[in-house]
Amino acid sequence: MAEHLDTINHNKDGEIKCENVGGANLFTEEQEALVVQSWSLMKKNAGEWGLKFFLKIFEIAPSAQKMFPFLRDSEVPLDQNPKLKPHAKSVFVMTCEAAVQLRKAGKVVIRDSSLKKLGATHFKYGVADEHFEVTKYALMETIKEAVGEMWSAEMKKAWCVAYDHLVAAIKTEMKPSS
Repeated sequence: MAEHLDTINHNKDGEIKCENVGGANLFTEEQEALVVQSWSLMKKNAGEWGLKFFLKIFEIAPSAQKMFPFLRDSEVPLDQNPKLKPHAKSVFVMTCEAAVQLRKAGKVVIRDSSLKKLGATHFKYGVADEHFEVTKYALMETIKEAVGEMWSAEMKKAWCVAYDHLVAAIKTEMKPSS
């Protein structure tokens, strides 16, 4: 991997906008502690937070529902779809666990799935940069809601860095499955 840079920009509202390019070594101990602390708070209700996370994605980008075969022809309200909650929970847990493991492992580690499979699936369904951005925004909003007063600019930055590492790892594997 090439040398990597972490850039922090502030948007017009003064919120931190994180842009990260690779390099798990740039995930500091302080960032790791914030991610671990917030994940330990969310973990026991991961199913509910995962569902809220996906509902936020679909609220922001309703067309994203078409990317999920089990939602395409469903007449059931999203929050009652029997396949959405388990899927949302697994994605939320995988994302948060990958963030927690980032510093320890020095790279993105995925359980119950390989990065190759994840990349191939994202490729197959046409996931693009804007989808990752919507997902990142929805993730930050979900974590912010979940942790309440614990939320801070530093915590947001930590989660942004961790998420960006995960996305970079997925993107490197976004090609047709062999």
